[in-house]
Amino acid sequence: MTNENPLPSGEAAPQRSGKEWAFLIGKRVLFLLGPVALGALMLLFFWFVFPPAPGTLVSPEFLVFAGLMIAYIVPPFGKETIIPAALIGGPAVVGLVSSIISIPTGTALGGYPLWTVVAGIVILDLLVAMFISLNFDLLLKIPLIGGWFHWIMRSADKVLRKKPWIENLSSAGLLIFMYIPLQGSGAMTTSIIARILNYRPLQAIGLVTFGSILSCLTVSLGVSSLVKLWEINPLFAILEGIAIAGLIVLIAFLWNKFTRKLAGKAKEREKADGDAVENSADTIFGKDGK
Repeated sequence: MTNENPLPSGEAAPQRSGKEWAFLIGKRVLFLLGPVALGALMLLFFWFVFPPAPGTLVSPEFLVFAGLMIAYIVPPFGKETIIPAALIGGPAVVGLVSSIISIPTGTALGGYPLWTVVAGIVILDLLVAMFISLNFDLLLKIPLIGGWFHWIMRSADKVLRKKPWIENLSSAGLLIFMYIPLQGSGAMTTSIIARILNYRPLQAIGLVTFGSILSCLTVSLGVSSLVKLWEINPLFAILEGIAIAGLIVLIAFLWNKFTRKLAGKAKEREKADGDAVENSADTIFGKDGK
């Protein structure tokens, strides 16, 4: 009589109960649909923030704001483009949309309030991090979507090779990468890098959200101060812009110097580890390998 039990230990495979299956399925549905539902609630919230005029369904302010949030998700746009567009170019775009769809503006808008722009982008980054971090294993197995995520993972792996300081600095490295308001350093790439480096989902979500808050505040406060100074005296705004540009160049120079030094130390450690292994092998087996 043959043994049909595939387990080498001879023990039967554990069977999940109906409650366990229901819990696992419910958790997966929550992970998949939770971020989507929260995104819908975000849109509903901002629908009330930018209410429509009487007799209309939506306001031009809301349509433009929703369009900016959607554009933020789609490359190559990022915080460095969407935030200035919302704070500076918002009124012009709202007026254009209002004239095209023949719907009056719901409120007198002189640029989107800073808090709405920051809140919208941070919430989007949080939702993207939640969706990817909580469903990463499943997304890799879905046809087409899985292939796309594998492509993003290869891109993220290239980022890690070009920027070894992300891994060397651990959580601080990921936080700094998310904070830098440049193309390719958004919530999606940061979340995928976090999973590649075996960060737990909650850790990845927390790092992405905190980095997004810091980055949004930096960009939005900088743009807002430039706008206020321009209203007072354009020369002050120009001087501040020059000062900010100079500070960015200085920080970039110092950061590049620091990361090169960090990469050099990492190579020295790798070489030292290799020499130690080789010396140990020589000690055990002898130089002739016997």
